Parts: sequence; structure tokens; C-alpha cells
Amino acid sequence: MLHVKNDSPRLKEEFRKLLKENNPLAKLIVDLYHYIGDQFNKDTIITMIYRTQDEQDAIYSGNARYDKKPWTSPHQYWHGVDIRSWLFTDREIDQIVEYLNDKYNKSNYYGWTAKCHKVARGAIHFHIQYYENL
Repeated sequence: MLHVKNDSPRLKEEFRKLLKENNPLAKLIVDLYHYIGDQFNKDTIITMIYRTQDEQDAIYSGNARYDKKPWTSPHQYWHGVDIRSWLFTDREIDQIVEYLNDKYNKSNYYGWTAKCHKVARGAIHFHIQYYENL
């Protein structure tokens, strides 16, 4: 099932807005939901869609590189979605990343679509970024 973290009203509204702001990314997330369900019989849980500059600063402040030269995130442009990863084995994580990158990298402005990584506060998650190259 496609879920949002903590049944968040904000994330539910943001997913509805993502359908307008970046429909190809919303379709990719629905595709991922079907892939995960078919391959692993597990849920897909969205943990982040849109991020403000204040939220970006709160996540990365204290990082020396960020403090010296702050960067923006694809989330700030409706180009990113984070998915909970701790539900998956290392092998499943590798398969999911490979599936998304194989299927979407060629049409992606960013050149790569998915990775599983640790962010500033230590949380590990899938980061998916997509903006369709037309």
C-alpha cells in the first residue's frame, strides 16, 4: 500500500499537489508502489515531498559544508520524494534503486533518479528525484 509517514495530512495534501506540480514524479511514485508490492509484498511509505528553505536549513545546519555554502534541494522545487527504507533488506534496497535508475535515468534532468542514503541527522531513506527531460 502507498502510505504517508504518520498518516500525515500535510504529506497527503502534498502528494495531491505533486500530481499538478510534477505529474511525472507522482506517476513514478505510483509505479514504485506497484513494483514494491509486486516484488516484495511490502508497503511504500512517503516521508518527505516538499521542503521549505527553513526546513532545509534545519536538516543541514551544523554540517560544515552546508554552513559554508548552503544548497537547495530538489524537494524545494517539487522534484524530490523520500521513501522509508528500513522496511527493506539490503538486497531489496539495491533492487529498488536499480529498478528506478534503469527505468528513469535516461529521461531525468538530474541524470540519476534514486539512491538510499543517510541524511544529516542520521536517518537513512530512499531519496528519489525526478524532473522529466522533454
